[in-house]
Amino acid sequence: MEYPTLQKSWKRGMHSLAIVYPNLYYGGVYSLAPLIFYNIVNHLPQWSCERKFLDKCGGLGHFDLLGFTFQYELDYFNLFNILKENKIPFEKEKREAIIFAGGPCITSNPETLTRYVDFFVLGDAEEVIVEILQHYEHHPEKEAFLTSIAQLPGVYVPGKTKTIVPATADLNTSPYPIYQPLPETVDKSYVFGKSFLLEVERGCPFTCKFCTIPTIYPKLKYRKVELLIKAIQDGMKLDQREKVVMYAPSFVHPERKKLLQWLVDNNIPFSVPSLRLEYLDDDMLSLIRKGGQRSLTVAPEANERMRMLADKKITDTAFLEMIDRAAKHGFEQIKMYFIIGLPEQTIKDLDEMLDFIATAKKRFGRRVHASINPLVPKPRTKYEHLPFDKEKCKEHMLYLNKHMTTKMKISDLKNAALEWKLAFAKDLDFIPLLQRHQRVTQPEEFSL
Repeated sequence: MEYPTLQKSWKRGMHSLAIVYPNLYYGGVYSLAPLIFYNIVNHLPQWSCERKFLDKCGGLGHFDLLGFTFQYELDYFNLFNILKENKIPFEKEKREAIIFAGGPCITSNPETLTRYVDFFVLGDAEEVIVEILQHYEHHPEKEAFLTSIAQLPGVYVPGKTKTIVPATADLNTSPYPIYQPLPETVDKSYVFGKSFLLEVERGCPFTCKFCTIPTIYPKLKYRKVELLIKAIQDGMKLDQREKVVMYAPSFVHPERKKLLQWLVDNNIPFSVPSLRLEYLDDDMLSLIRKGGQRSLTVAPEANERMRMLADKKITDTAFLEMIDRAAKHGFEQIKMYFIIGLPEQTIKDLDEMLDFIATAKKRFGRRVHASINPLVPKPRTKYEHLPFDKEKCKEHMLYLNKHMTTKMKISDLKNAALEWKLAFAKDLDFIPLLQRHQRVTQPEEFSL
């Protein structure tokens, strides 16, 4: 059982939408996209919406529309797991079911899944989903429906849409998803526990060469603090949560301190995402610590030279001064994210990165955890012209493993290589891959 839910009594003439998060339930319950659909669609009188997950995906054959929200390219494989589980044909020409897809990687490149997905929702789905459903009410036959929506902003129907224009929503007029169902028992496997999710902003004002966010959401948008506070109050009335989890790519909201102070004054614990150094002054650090957060997450990305080349204009000195302030405010751990395989990155750069980590650990005097990720070039970024340099990443990974003196986690290179290929693929034929494997269990089983 989940709570709180939007229960609807089924009436003749109603339509149904299943919004599918193509990975496991314990992580998917914290994805905002399914919650946005769930809240909007269930307030429409003629529609019912249910959330589905990789491990809770039964009964999809009974829905009028199936929507998949992809946050990561590797989850594309789970589309086929879920369709197979429900005995739904993979290829769109061989089925009656209407399937659409959205999410960041779809907005970056919708072409990878065009053989299997009938249409794509690009950009801010809340801006266009109601209009899509209204078209279905008037044109329930598949071909007529796809033709009718092909020219809507934010909709891409392969072979029918002439101009692709991602949808853009006004966060201050879009309804907030205050119904956020969670199971009655939330154990330690649920990464955010019994939390209320709060999307503070969408987009990012910075233009780091490796990042897709500024191209997916070219205009940075904020929700007014008054609306954020109301969303928290309304959500907490439905189900008292233990804390608020902020969703924000860089948390640069102009009234972020006002929001955090309100949470502190009302004794509501909270956690914030990875933060930009320019916004981590003493006041912010004090508020974050008072909110109950014991760990900070920052992203130096590399040594200073490589950071500047990637258009992240922050010096090592600025990072180390922030670490000194974090220690002063009583934080117990700092998590740092780095990238290997950057263009022009050398062993000397890695040595400087290791020296930086060691200095940070010494000055902080507590736990410092480093996460190392290979550069995966993505469409519509300034690195989109680059190949995935597996050999360079492997060389860097081996070097770091040999010389690291602090706790590090290094991402898997096989998955990274596959992620890159999927990110740029067009009209990809998954069938030969699936025929070689009776069931997709791990993405690294596949080679393209």
